[in-house]
Amino acid sequence: MEEEAMITDFHTAAFDTPEQREAVSQLPNIERQRLIEHLLVTYPQFDKLVEFISNYHYPVVGGSHGRGSVGGLIGKTRAGKSDIIKFYCNRWPAYDAEDGSVIPVVYIPVPPDIVAQRFAEIVYGVTGPGSAPKIKLPSLMGRSVDRIVGVRAQLVVIDDSQFLFQAPKNHLREFYGFLKLLADTESCNILFVGEESVITSVLAFDPLAERGGFPKEVLKPFDRDTEFDQFRLMLHEIDLRLPFAELSGLATRYLAAELHDFTGGAMGKVMKNLVRPAAFRALNDGSPRILRHHFYEEAALRQRPGDTRVYFASEAA
Repeated sequence: MEEEAMITDFHTAAFDTPEQREAVSQLPNIERQRLIEHLLVTYPQFDKLVEFISNYHYPVVGGSHGRGSVGGLIGKTRAGKSDIIKFYCNRWPAYDAEDGSVIPVVYIPVPPDIVAQRFAEIVYGVTGPGSAPKIKLPSLMGRSVDRIVGVRAQLVVIDDSQFLFQAPKNHLREFYGFLKLLADTESCNILFVGEESVITSVLAFDPLAERGGFPKEVLKPFDRDTEFDQFRLMLHEIDLRLPFAELSGLATRYLAAELHDFTGGAMGKVMKNLVRPAAFRALNDGSPRILRHHFYEEAALRQRPGDTRVYFASEAA
């Protein structure tokens, strides 16, 4: 089965005037939902990490793409790594050449409890038509490498790669074999996207660690003490892009503080765990904006065990 493409039609345009906000608020809910789901605001650290990936992909301006190196984009779950990867993949869509399909950036998502056969099926799915054969695992891993080389991949992005390294030993051996084979082709670079444990896993395996020394960047959440003003500015930019008739006041000191305290300042959590579901609740209510109680209700559904604080409780917000 062919896997989902990584090309995403992001919503990036701000609704700067009352007239624009009123117009977008009159769209059908299904269109407003799509705008919320695809909303993207870039920020300095986002831009820095996109530049890192770009330089890793093409180390010389006007030169050829990198080959045979292993690198990393590291960060906690819901830090916002996926949006960075999707944004970068949008720059490099697949296309058809006279001698076959070309996929410059191959994106491989790794689910939990991954096994070698399923991994091969994913590789086959993201590299075109055809199904992974039921053959011995070493041969299957070799065929998977051939698929990637066959589409002339320049950069292979392995997302949630911590799951790859957490696999049972017999499958982990096959995954290491796949990665070494792919690096040995000297046809592309490999970018691991995942949690901090990926660093230890890569450095523990010399055939990978020695492939360029494992250059990496870490996506960090907004720090409450030193970056709160930047966090509030980011929230305001999100607010300008929400499809409501009125601004929701995300950047007010109270709401910004509650959003930061609940998510730790991780933008992936801000959007996917709070802003998006609260916006959906506001749509269902026919509200002109996200109200404080929408955040309160969604935060309560996601409260961590042992956390007794009541978030978004102030009526003054």
